[in-house]
Amino acid sequence: MSVPPTGPGLGPGTGARLFVLTALARLSLVWEHLWPRLLPLLATVGLFVALALLDLLPMLSFWLHVLVLLGFVAALGWCFRYLLRGRYGASRDAARHRIERDSHVEHRPLTALEDQPLGGEGGPAERALWAAHVARMREMIGRLRVGVPSPGMARRDPMALRAIVPLLLVIGVAAGARDAGARFERALLPSPTSEQAAGLALDIWVTPPAYTRVAPILLQGQDVHEQPIPEAGPIAVPVGSKLLAQMGRTEGEARLMIGKRTVPFAALDQDQPTDGRRVEAEVSGPDLSAKTLEVLLGENRLAAWPITVVPDNPPTVKFSAPPQDRGRGQLGVQYEAKDDYGLNRLKLVVRHEQGWPVPGGEAEAVTRLPLPSPGSAEGKGRSTRDFSDHPWAGERVKMTLVASDAAGQEGKSEEVTMQLPARTFKHPIARALIAARKKLNRPGPEAIAEAAGDLQVIGQQPRRFFDDTIVFLAISVTHARLRHDQEPDARAEVQRILWETALRLEDGEFAIADRDLRDIQERLEQALRDGASDQELERLMDELQRAMQKYMQALAEHLKRHGMTAPPNDPNSQMMETEDLQRMLDRARQLSQAGAREAARQMLSQLNQMLNQLRNGARLANPRNNMNRGRQMLRGLRDLSRRQQRLLDRTFRQNQQGQRPGQQGQQRQGQQGQRGQQQGMQGLAQNQQQLRRDLGRMMLQMDEMMGGIPQSLGRAERAMKGAAEALRQGNGERAARDQAEALSQLRSAADQMAEQMARQQPGGVGLGPTQQQGQMPGNRDPFGRRTREGQRGNIDGGDVKIPSERELLRAREIMQELRRRSGEQFRPRPEREYIDRLIRRF
Repeated sequence: MSVPPTGPGLGPGTGARLFVLTALARLSLVWEHLWPRLLPLLATVGLFVALALLDLLPMLSFWLHVLVLLGFVAALGWCFRYLLRGRYGASRDAARHRIERDSHVEHRPLTALEDQPLGGEGGPAERALWAAHVARMREMIGRLRVGVPSPGMARRDPMALRAIVPLLLVIGVAAGARDAGARFERALLPSPTSEQAAGLALDIWVTPPAYTRVAPILLQGQDVHEQPIPEAGPIAVPVGSKLLAQMGRTEGEARLMIGKRTVPFAALDQDQPTDGRRVEAEVSGPDLSAKTLEVLLGENRLAAWPITVVPDNPPTVKFSAPPQDRGRGQLGVQYEAKDDYGLNRLKLVVRHEQGWPVPGGEAEAVTRLPLPSPGSAEGKGRSTRDFSDHPWAGERVKMTLVASDAAGQEGKSEEVTMQLPARTFKHPIARALIAARKKLNRPGPEAIAEAAGDLQVIGQQPRRFFDDTIVFLAISVTHARLRHDQEPDARAEVQRILWETALRLEDGEFAIADRDLRDIQERLEQALRDGASDQELERLMDELQRAMQKYMQALAEHLKRHGMTAPPNDPNSQMMETEDLQRMLDRARQLSQAGAREAARQMLSQLNQMLNQLRNGARLANPRNNMNRGRQMLRGLRDLSRRQQRLLDRTFRQNQQGQRPGQQGQQRQGQQGQRGQQQGMQGLAQNQQQLRRDLGRMMLQMDEMMGGIPQSLGRAERAMKGAAEALRQGNGERAARDQAEALSQLRSAADQMAEQMARQQPGGVGLGPTQQQGQMPGNRDPFGRRTREGQRGNIDGGDVKIPSERELLRAREIMQELRRRSGEQFRPRPEREYIDRLIRRF
């Protein structure tokens, strides 16, 4: 252990300072000897760390990687040997000499302070001279210092190549510090597959489902070796997206990682498995937690991208208003539906309240509802559906809306319970057949026996249906089938025959034509939704044309035979011509042939809307004598209301007069007033009874004409009965209350009847003869709608662009050229597949 130097010329503080300076000088000398031999070792290690962090070594071929590692091992061995063979000691004298050299002092003051006179102390003169010399050397101690170590690297490395390694090290730390462990592992453990990563081409196509309307995404791997995951935002990948990954020539096992799910690559050519590989996968529900999309080759990660799997939530749907009975078996439904990408289908599911299944069918009845704009993410709509021919018409049912998206997910609304609308038949036999038909809804043999008995009774009175042979045969056949047919479909078939027979009795051949037209409309709409072939669409359109012609003829005969009139042709009503309907059908046919399926569907939707309005207008048309009878009944009902009002006023005055004598306290006058009041009450009771009899006759007439009696009239009749009894008993207050109730019910019935007659007046769709151009008022088209261009036939719903004639011609030419090219076998296979996809898409 070194101790502070001592001597006659050194004080306590000076000795400690010299000790510290000597120690620092020794350390500087050791460092100057150590650093030149330590630097090669540090440079070798630093160079390896930089190459490992930059991930350059895995890019080398396997054997070159091994040789580089062996070279580093050899370099490290030589550096250690060179370091251990060095001499790093520093003597006390060398340290003092270093201090004196760094301090730039002369005469070696540190040595002088420790020296002694050679001849002893000597005389006074010698001692004085020696003391002066020591004092001068002691003054130099305060200027002594140790300089910075100087290994002399500039002399050994004049080109400063030693700075390259720290620079590479800084770059490596910035590039690979987050994944340093894996990079060091790949650098220290060479893999035979690492050489394939250099220059390997990798492409990944992410194709979201078409209904999402999200553009495809192309992910390309450049310099595909281990890359850090980009810091940019993750890529949104909807559920159901198709992944197609392709890579060039490579060896080893390649895998596509979607989160934790592994999908192996397959060879493009089984004979040459290393020429190229590809993999196809679909992002599904279990991949919702995936955060990365990676491609691995062996144990190496070639490329990685951050992703976010976007779920496809089921749609939501609800009734925007309670379902309404719009008369004649028509059910009005208003709804709202939403979906995150787009609605694909909407249906109304009807179940019987008692849980009964449809005879011969399923446990529920499903009806398709139109979407305001197919494929939209949100929409509101309303629809009217005809349930008059359904076996459950008039029964209590439960209704639910079910919306589905393109992925097949379904959303349901709340359940609504109501009575399913039913058509009211005026013909007594038709009403009896419908009653027997409704009994067959109940399961069990008792319902069959009861319905068969009713049919037997009806068939024994052929005069009631004018000895119609077809009706007689239908009743006989249905009775026999109920008695003897044990097949499961017997009930459903009997119900169908009974319905058609009732329609024949009520409307004749017109009802059959109406049914056929509605059936072909539904089939054509379904074919367009399902993407049927061009031949199938052409056949269905031909059937629709024939059904339209048959319906128009039957409608004209029906109106003429029954003396019925359509709503008058006022400016607000819609007039249509047979040629206009044919023109719309031809237009839809051209659009379908040109590949514009959506435009054709829109055109057919408008055509169906016109036909439905025409059908409703024909149903609302009334015979002239029925209209006159209806007006007479309305006037009679209002006259009854006025008479009831006057009778109520008289009852009130009579009751007031009977109270005044008693209040005055005059006995004689009170007795006379009481007898007069009783006589007046009896007269009012007779008048009230007469009003009740008149109301009863009117109710019978209304039942005969309308097929039913309004409930308000029944309540009015009961109130009149109570008022008459109260008047006979002399109870004026009770009579007044009952008369007020009867008056209120009469007025309510009059309002309802007036509203019903108003609905049967103008505002429907009329069928008119072919008109010459220029006869339509204003800028209206043949259907009474205002056109945007003021030209006939310019139909534009606004949602779908209807192509012009020139565009249709050009589209037809393009489709023909695509079909021609798709049949040319000499064209490359990818091109022919692309053409086939275009033809299927458009």
